[in-house]
Amino acid sequence: CGYKMSFALPKSTKADKFLPKKVFEAKTPKGKKVFKSVAKITLTHKLSPRTINIEKTQKVPEILLFEIVLHEKKIPKNAIKAIDAITSLPILYKFVYEEHFCFGISLLEEKRYFYSEWDEVKEFSFSDTTLEKVYQNIVKSFLHVSTANDFKESLELEQKVQMLRKEIQALENKIKNEKQFKKQLELSRILKPLKQELQNILKENDAKH
Repeated sequence: CGYKMSFALPKSTKADKFLPKKVFEAKTPKGKKVFKSVAKITLTHKLSPRTINIEKTQKVPEILLFEIVLHEKKIPKNAIKAIDAITSLPILYKFVYEEHFCFGISLLEEKRYFYSEWDEVKEFSFSDTTLEKVYQNIVKSFLHVSTANDFKESLELEQKVQMLRKEIQALENKIKNEKQFKKQLELSRILKPLKQELQNILKENDAKH
């Protein structure tokens, strides 16, 4: 593939272990269908106190790095949910389709997932005081906005930005399809403060970084 998975990780973390798709299919309802677009699953790295000399926590005893080769340029979201349910460990995914790639990670204890754009080069930091902090840093690298220290706050801010973007998009679509000028004006009046709020959050975030 055009972009090799090269992380700034010690050799001791390398696993390069092929994981048979059948094992995951067997433990998943309608497994064959769920994993249809997956060609190959490899555990490339394992981050644990033994391999990277960083303290584990009860929540994050280790972090796994998976490379998933695909038959099509589409993230198999149901397959990822199934893998997460089976392993119940934080996993940083790299998806590969021909020379294209992208990354993904789930939020522990919540059914929230974060994905990069296709072919978006990301820098991940794997050094911190605990594996839980390392995991939080990985998740934060997927967020569009984040606060310096507070992980929970960063997630809440990200959720707010995503909700505002959705609302703005929905209103813009309504305005575009609305025939009556009066109604267009009403919708525009609702839209303006939402756009302003989003702009303020992003501006404030840029100023902090």
